[in-house]
Amino acid sequence: MLGISIYKNKANFIRTSKLSNNDLCVTHHGSYKYSDLNRTITNCLKDIIKNEDITNENSVSLILDTQFCLFNQVFCDDVDSLDFHGSISGFSEIENLDSYYYPMGFRDDRYLGVHIDNKLKQKMVDSVDKLGFSIDGISLGIFSAEKLASTVFKAKSLSKYVIVRFITSSSLEVIYINDGLFSLYGRFNIVKNKINPIKVFGDKSSIDDVVLTLEQIVKGRKSLSNIDKAFVYQSNGQSKLIKNLVNKKYNDIVLLDLFNHKNHKSLNSNVGKTISRSSFCELGIMFGDLNV
Repeated sequence: MLGISIYKNKANFIRTSKLSNNDLCVTHHGSYKYSDLNRTITNCLKDIIKNEDITNENSVSLILDTQFCLFNQVFCDDVDSLDFHGSISGFSEIENLDSYYYPMGFRDDRYLGVHIDNKLKQKMVDSVDKLGFSIDGISLGIFSAEKLASTVFKAKSLSKYVIVRFITSSSLEVIYINDGLFSLYGRFNIVKNKINPIKVFGDKSSIDDVVLTLEQIVKGRKSLSNIDKAFVYQSNGQSKLIKNLVNKKYNDIVLLDLFNHKNHKSLNSNVGKTISRSSFCELGIMFGDLNV
């Protein structure tokens, strides 16, 4: 199986194959850089197939960076009316959006709206079609990383956990899972070791849990008080906070390293490479069956 995660000027990829015991083994992985998003979408699959000598594949899973999406929160009792409620919440004036809605938390009427430029989505589909490939599924970065945490890192056995993406050293993207339910999506900034919510969707209790957890991570706490574990990774750059996680034992904070999920110290000897590897966790959809 082949998967590609698409960013503005970069594409990460992995290829997996099944072992005799049905476990998945990563046989190929790497990154390709481009000058802009259009070239990334147009060329990444073609270049990967050619340069990596990948044969016997005719389908691909695509993961899109969430920074190319719009998000909102919708309250609606009738699932069939979600598009209408989404349209009156401010996105009706933006043309060419494909909208998807996902239940949030314990309430039956709360949904996260995810909106993707359908021209961008179609460009991704066309780039695959012209090579004779089909698309297994399209996912979004941090949501795909959550699938890796849930399956490979056994997060699904936990009551409460967060996925924390360091977009930069001071900009965070977060998903919160509470009692098995997707309960919060949000963006936060770190300002002088304080957590500043930028755009957050979820109930007040979930927001309070996440803000406290992020503050504890920023302050270097090895144990977290309100949740079971935080799974963290960096998609670009190298945060000092992430560096501190490498080769140090934290009780409740786990680096989402697809290539070292058992945390062998011998594989963490190069801190820079370890942090760079963590961005591949956004290909976690390859290890599960959840599409967004």
